[in-house]
Amino acid sequence: MDELKHKIQKKNRGYFVHSSLVSYYLLVMFSFFTLFLTHQYASARRDKFFLFLGLTGALVVFAPIAYLISRNEDKRNRIETKPFFKPISSTDIAFFAFFGFALISAAFSPHASDTVMASIARNNGLVLLLAYTLMYLIITRMYVYKDYVIAIYLIFSCVIALLTVINFFYLDPLGLMRGYSDKVIKDFGSTIGNKNTIASYMSMFLPISVMVLVVNKKLYMRVLAGVSIIFAYTGALSANSSSVILGMIVAVPVMAIFSARSYDYLRRFSLAMTIMFLSGKILRLYSYFMDGNNKGYEFIQHFMIYDKLMYIPIIVFGLIYVLMLVFREKGEKHYPRKALTTILTVFTAGSVAAIIGAMIYFTVADTTSELGSFDRLLRFDDKWGTHRGFMWIRSMQEYGKFDIFKKLFGYGPDMAYYVLEPHFYELARRFGDSSTDCAHNEFINYLITQGALGLLAYLGILGSVIIRGLRKAKQDPLTLIFISAVICYAVQSTVNLYQPITTPLFFIFIAITEALNRDKSVVK
Repeated sequence: MDELKHKIQKKNRGYFVHSSLVSYYLLVMFSFFTLFLTHQYASARRDKFFLFLGLTGALVVFAPIAYLISRNEDKRNRIETKPFFKPISSTDIAFFAFFGFALISAAFSPHASDTVMASIARNNGLVLLLAYTLMYLIITRMYVYKDYVIAIYLIFSCVIALLTVINFFYLDPLGLMRGYSDKVIKDFGSTIGNKNTIASYMSMFLPISVMVLVVNKKLYMRVLAGVSIIFAYTGALSANSSSVILGMIVAVPVMAIFSARSYDYLRRFSLAMTIMFLSGKILRLYSYFMDGNNKGYEFIQHFMIYDKLMYIPIIVFGLIYVLMLVFREKGEKHYPRKALTTILTVFTAGSVAAIIGAMIYFTVADTTSELGSFDRLLRFDDKWGTHRGFMWIRSMQEYGKFDIFKKLFGYGPDMAYYVLEPHFYELARRFGDSSTDCAHNEFINYLITQGALGLLAYLGILGSVIIRGLRKAKQDPLTLIFISAVICYAVQSTVNLYQPITTPLFFIFIAITEALNRDKSVVK
């Protein structure tokens, strides 16, 4: 049956004309786009913003041509052409609603002209949102999964991670640090820029590496993924941002639940975790040879690299992998898939509930106990999370002052600067920041800029693509690769910000997931 499907696909040359166009677009986005800079870190956001618009504009121009060629090829081979727009999925509806509400928000914004390019903020204005929408529409209708596309992503992401690590140890082979102050040098790295942006990148790179090792059938892809895990984990730690740690805390158990679907998947997941945690010790060894000359790790990163307790997960996951390998035949026969999946799900949900409960307790009931390094994590106030609490609280206060129309549609796409402007004096007096152009939480930022309807549409995109992807994973496990990246990015974005550097990649992975959801064939 699989061979028959493959022959049908091979005969359908037209189908591969437009899929190749999308593959080439993704190859450029995963390689040239990630490395492109015209003038060190200062130009990263601008450079990648215009490059993304240019590349996506070219995709939009050539996609109709490729589709017409495909249709003609299909006619010659007497194959029915797939309709471009149909069927319309729940994810499609949510995405179109997201852009539609953004249009209304921009039209009635007090700063309507600024919402087009949003140069005063993070460029997440109408132009970028339109590019996301058109890109999503084309990829979901024209993309066919190819291993070489993901292989290129892994290879170039390893380069990004390596640059992040060596920059963290003040090595600068590309000359990106020259002329900057010590503060800027400490906060920037690689060709991605700010440490929070690097963390955003690594929050997608790491789960993709892990899940490629877990679900891909080809040995060379699993080997490449295993190597990539080393780079992804060391890069994530060297990003030295709490957002990627938050993403990992959720992504690892979620990936464990996904992997519990199969004996072999769980065995490979155990190997992936062994490699990942062992990579922290590799980073420690590298630090030793560099005489500790680095930018300095935050508490959690320092613990994960230097503390002896981190040998425990290495030993535990390594032992699980060896035992599952040795007793593979018996293990597969008696593998309790449903029970194990249920246990891991309950454990993950319970852990998340416990963390939230601890935050509520130490924020409301016990506001005096000394929590040491955990104080800014478990006690929510203005100082929480390098004063993200201040921005979240003030954002919600300003949202409460909106009239009903602005509550529904927001102040205008990426116009958080104007919403938070009344609090700049207090921000500078208490924390030394003269201004801010975002709430440092993507969900809150969407709420105040694109309103409740815009936020609901965004949540609809995430929820529908993940749920549909999990259903499709029963037939095509490859969807788990991209679902993991979407989940990890979404989690870390609760303490991070959107921008045209890594957020385009996030929307690409949403589009690829939906493309796999729509593909009725499971032959890859």
